[in-house]
Amino acid sequence: MWKESFEDKTGKVKHRFYERYIDPLTGKRRRTSVVMNRDTRQSEKEAQKRLNEQIEQRIKSNESHMPGVDKLTFHQLAEEWFERYKLASGSKSGTLRSKRSRLNVILKSIDSDILYKNINTQFIQKFIDSKHKEGMGKATLSDYLTVIRFIIRHAKKTCGIASMVALEDVEIPTTVKTIEEIKSKRNNFLELHEVKEILEYVDYKIKNTKRADVTRNLNMMKYIIEFQTLNGMRISELLAIETHNIDLENKKLEIDGSINWITHEGSFGVKDTTKTEKSYRVIDITDRSCEILKMVMLDNKKESMWNEKFTDKGFVFTSVAGSPLFKEKVNILLKEASEWCGLNKRITTHTLRHTHISMLASFDVSLKTIMERVGHTDHKTTLQIYTHVTQKMNDKMMDNLEKVII
Repeated sequence: MWKESFEDKTGKVKHRFYERYIDPLTGKRRRTSVVMNRDTRQSEKEAQKRLNEQIEQRIKSNESHMPGVDKLTFHQLAEEWFERYKLASGSKSGTLRSKRSRLNVILKSIDSDILYKNINTQFIQKFIDSKHKEGMGKATLSDYLTVIRFIIRHAKKTCGIASMVALEDVEIPTTVKTIEEIKSKRNNFLELHEVKEILEYVDYKIKNTKRADVTRNLNMMKYIIEFQTLNGMRISELLAIETHNIDLENKKLEIDGSINWITHEGSFGVKDTTKTEKSYRVIDITDRSCEILKMVMLDNKKESMWNEKFTDKGFVFTSVAGSPLFKEKVNILLKEASEWCGLNKRITTHTLRHTHISMLASFDVSLKTIMERVGHTDHKTTLQIYTHVTQKMNDKMMDNLEKVII
């Protein structure tokens, strides 16, 4: 409690006493006051008594506006949070899908009738441990805890419900990586001769395919593999390329979005914003890249004229229906090619992105320039590949020096 003295309209000195309290409706700090004529010990005791009565009355009044808060289930508050999050977060649709997916997993692990007030730290720890045993990685487990943290904040802010969960005490188990896993991550890129072997396998499949639609998709995937290797964008960015993003005259390509894999108006795959603000960029492209774009756009024109199923939606790397080609089809083809070529690597479209980074590192391109070209905000991934490749260059240098005889 504290006080302030002031003069009323008649010029008489009076004393206003204040006290703070927590509003259970919002969880915010509030204050209330009483005015006393005197500033004596007795007046101070009386003021404190009145303030306590006011606070008690206001808390009871606010609690009356929160019927059944003790009976709210975790599921109810979680769904309330997500509806609010959709409106207020300003998140792109891909982020919303990811949060919804994480929330669904959490809710499946908690009975729908469990009250929010009964969820404690041990409960959340058991959930995290169970998902770890299922093989969930540290990043995914952290995402679950982030969603739970959002729900806890929502419950406190909107209902004034204190949580029994101390998230800082929840530990995320860490699995020790094997040497093979460490090597696999460090070597998550291809040598150019390995890329050529993969393209040769695609040619083999094309040659042995009789269906026109399958042949067309295989050709498109071959272009995608080569184009991503040459330019290093994320596969979601590559598949979001539209004709207006291409400037063939100046050999420039605008990367202004990524594909969100949802169905919208009969089309599977909708263009969303880039992953981050840094991901928006305009890059230079080679003559071969321009040639690929020309061939693909010409093929799309032919499809729009002769294929009744093809609807031109403006995308460049498309399926036989005109939608962006589904990335998993490319990943499946890369897996087949890896096994056929005898490459002891797990190859995905992201491997092709890393392959581009490794090429630039071998050309002695600066780390900053590489990051700008591929749209990286965190230098860790770029640096990991960059350091590994430059070490290989150093080894080659030493091999050559060893051969020098003076």
